[in-house]
Formats: sequence, structure tokens, C-alpha cells
Amino acid sequence: MFGLPATDRVGLTADAARRQGIDVATSQVELPEVIHRPETYETKPRGTLGLVADRRRRTLVGVWVIAPQVGEWIHTGALAIRAQLSVDILVDGIAQFSTFNEAYYPAASALRL
Repeated sequence: MFGLPATDRVGLTADAARRQGIDVATSQVELPEVIHRPETYETKPRGTLGLVADRRRRTLVGVWVIAPQVGEWIHTGALAIRAQLSVDILVDGIAQFSTFNEAYYPAASALRL
């Protein structure tokens, strides 16, 4: 329905963060395994969300996505990085509607901080 998945990223890659001396934790989730399908308007959602976090500060420093409609939900990662939002707060958040954006919760929960 929406064509090929798009790609987007915000912040640092894991390698770039390590070069800056950041002790990183990473996670990656496959969207079909972690989102509610009817609300995404996709019968067979596809895609991946990856997070890069600073273990010491417990904040995100990078997000990357390969998925449909990424322009509609990459902003959650951008806001979390810019505001230095604690991963704990991100995990405890509630999306207004179940969408691709809900993938942030299991991805953040999977970080080994």
C-alpha cells in the first residue's frame, strides 16, 4: 500500500559514538514482531528499528529505521536524543495511537544498560 520502506536516522551510529568515547548499548527490533498490525494500515508490516544508547547517561544517542512511513515517526527518536530523555522514561511512554511508533518501547526495553 505504501510502497518500499524508507530509511532514516538521527544522532550517532554506534561506531561514531564509540569513537567519541561513549560506552554504547544497542538494540534492534523487527517491526512485524513488535507492533499491532491493523493500526499501521499494513497487512504485512515490515521494517527494522535500531537504537544506540549511552550506558552511563541512560539516554539515546542514535536511532535508525528502515520501514514504511518513517518520516511520520522518526521524530520520537529525534526528540528523545535532543531532550536527553532517559531510556526509562521512553520505555514508560504511551503512544496516542498504536502505530509504527510503538516499536520504540520494546526496542528501548531491549537495551542492556
